[in-house]
Amino acid sequence: MLAPRQAVGDRGRARLVRRAPAIALAWLAAALAGCAPKFHTIEPFRSDPVAARAIEARAREVCAEGPDGPRALPEKTFITDGCSLWMDDGWGNPCCVLHDVLYWCGGRAAERADADRELSRCVERHSSGFVGWLMWLGVRAGGHPIFPTWYRWGYGRNYLPWYGDHPAPATGASGDAACAPEAGGP
Repeated sequence: MLAPRQAVGDRGRARLVRRAPAIALAWLAAALAGCAPKFHTIEPFRSDPVAARAIEARAREVCAEGPDGPRALPEKTFITDGCSLWMDDGWGNPCCVLHDVLYWCGGRAAERADADRELSRCVERHSSGFVGWLMWLGVRAGGHPIFPTWYRWGYGRNYLPWYGDHPAPATGASGDAACAPEAGGP
């Protein structure tokens, strides 16, 4: 039989072992969330300011269109890192940059599913069906908006709500609020 002091230690250790996966997951999410890029990490956007401004303008244009009409732009400036947590081969960048634009903008769950399918199809055209499926699996599992990461669905917007329409604000006589320049942008 265990001594009373030893029994308490064993119960504490057992409780820690049971909680270890949740603690590890929380630590990993916090660590990944703190590593968000503040600038483009792939070429040509990293070293060419003109290309960076062009892709940022294109991202705002794509996002503002929305599937059902104009929508509000995200609060944060568009940043792309190419294929997040994946090798940035030449074939992947066009596929992944478009996917980043759609993920930056966010929207409804159906839009996320469409963006992930299009990424998979694009990768299949440029690489292989297996790689396309692997990337689809990765973005479906890791890109959920519940994760506070830089590559989650809607990463250009505030953390909540996770999914939504983000309709454009009503316009006044002064012009279209959805087309106003972003604060803090280059």
